[in-house]
Amino acid sequence: MPGPGGPPSPAPQSSGSGASLEQRFYKSVREGTLPRPRHEWSLDDAGLTAAGLRELFESQMLSRQLDLHARRLSAQKVGFYTIGSSGHEGNAAIAKALRHTDPALLHYRDAPFFIQRSKQVPGIDITYDMLLSFVASSDDPIAGGRHKVLGSKVLTVPPQTSTIASQLPKAVGAAYSMPLAKKLGVPTAWPADSVVVCSFGDASLNHSTAQGALNAAAWIAYQSVPLPLIFVCEDNGLGVSVPTPAGWVAATVKRWPALQYVSCDGLDLLDTHRAARQAERLARGARKPVFLHMSCVRLMGHAGADAQEGYLTPAEIDAQERQDPLLYSAALALEHGAMSAAEIVERYDAIGAEVKRAADKALTRPKLRTVKEVMASIIPPKRPSPAAARRPPPASGERREKTTLARLINAALDRALATHPHLVMAGEDIGHKGGVYGVTIKLQAKHGAHRVIDTLLDEQTILGLGLGLAHNNLLPVVEIQYLAYLHNAEDQIRG
Repeated sequence: MPGPGGPPSPAPQSSGSGASLEQRFYKSVREGTLPRPRHEWSLDDAGLTAAGLRELFESQMLSRQLDLHARRLSAQKVGFYTIGSSGHEGNAAIAKALRHTDPALLHYRDAPFFIQRSKQVPGIDITYDMLLSFVASSDDPIAGGRHKVLGSKVLTVPPQTSTIASQLPKAVGAAYSMPLAKKLGVPTAWPADSVVVCSFGDASLNHSTAQGALNAAAWIAYQSVPLPLIFVCEDNGLGVSVPTPAGWVAATVKRWPALQYVSCDGLDLLDTHRAARQAERLARGARKPVFLHMSCVRLMGHAGADAQEGYLTPAEIDAQERQDPLLYSAALALEHGAMSAAEIVERYDAIGAEVKRAADKALTRPKLRTVKEVMASIIPPKRPSPAAARRPPPASGERREKTTLARLINAALDRALATHPHLVMAGEDIGHKGGVYGVTIKLQAKHGAHRVIDTLLDEQTILGLGLGLAHNNLLPVVEIQYLAYLHNAEDQIRG
C-alpha cells in the first residue's frame, strides 16, 4: 500500500521493476518491522549528527526514486539507461566523508555518491541534470545527449562511461600527480592536499586493468612515494549473473604490500561513514593508497534488460530485497531521532513527486538530431602550435647537418622539457637507459627522474598514468615501446 500520494506512477509487479521493493519499504516503515542496525555505532562514533544522518538518507531516497523512474521511462520507450544504484546507496556516506574538490572517478552505480556530493555546492539541480542524461537530451550538461554519465567539473567528477576497471589506472595517475605537481611548482586543477577516489565493482576487480592499477599503486607506495588514493570496491557479490566467491575480494587485495585495507558494511550508513573517514585520514594525512571494501547488495538485477529470475531463485531475490539499504537507514533514522516513520514515508513520496516533475520537464528538452551535432564533441577543434614549440627556420645560406629521426625527436623533447615546466615523460626504460632505441637518451640525467619517469612494465598503467596527470594540468608525454604493446591498452585512450 503506497504512502500518501503514492508512487509517482504505476510500476509493473516484478523484481526488475522495483515494485516489490517499494511495497516492502512502505510496509516495513509503517509497521515498524525494520531490520535491526547491523552495528552498535553511536552517531559520535561514526562522525555524524542526526541532521547529517537524515541528509544521507534523503540522498539514498533520491537515488532510489531515480532508479525506479528510469525503468518507467524505459518501459515508455523514452528513457535509455537503466543500470541503477539500488543496493549500493551506502556510497552516499563515502561522499560525505570527502570534499567536493577531491577528484572522484566513479562507478556507474554511484548515483548516491554523486547526489550527496552535489549538496556541498549550492545551485546544482542534480535531479534534473541526471534525468536529462536518462532521456538523452542534448541539454545534459556532461554528455550532451550521448550517454548517461556521472560527471561534473564543478563537483570534480571526471566523466566515466562503461566503467569496467578502465578508470583505475587514471586514478593512479591523478593521485601520482598531486605530489609531483607540488615538486614541479606548477599550478594544479585541485587543492594540493586533495585525495583521489576511484570506485568499481567486485567483478571488475578481476579485470587485468584493475589488477594492473592496484599493483601499480602498491609498487609506487612500496617505494615510499606519496599516493593519496582511495580505491572503493563496492562488493555486491555478483558480476551480472556470476557470483563472486565469498572472501575473494579481501583475500586478493590483502596480498599487496603498501596498500592499506579498510572494510565497511554498505548497508549501514554509520559503519560506512566511519570507515570512509578512516580511509580519508590515511589517504589525505599519510598520503597512502587505501582499498575501501564496501559490502552491499544488488537490487532489481544488473539493468532493466537483465531478467535476474533466469539465474536467481525467488528465495535468493527475496533475501536480497530484505537487505535493502533503505530499510536499514530507516531503522537508523528512527533509532537516532533523525526522522519519524510518518516523515520517512512523506519525504520518500515527496522526492518521488519531484523526480516525476523533473522527468516530465526533461522529456520536453531537445535531443541530438544530426550527424554534425553528434560528432561535434568527438572531433577536436584545430589549435595552432605554440610558438615556443616551433623550430626557427634556417638562416639564409645555413646548412643543417643530416641526422637520424631518433636524435631529432630527442632534441625536440629536450626543448619541450626545458620550455614547459609542467611537461612530464613516462614509459618503460625511457630514463636511465634512454629508451630501447636511444630516443630519450640523457633526458633523465638533464631534467630529473621526476620528469622522465621509468615506469613498471604495464602499458595500461602507462597510458592511464598519462591521462591522470593530464586531469591535473600536467602535460604528459608517454611512450609505448612497440606498436604490438599498445593494443592491450588502447581502451585507456578510447575512454
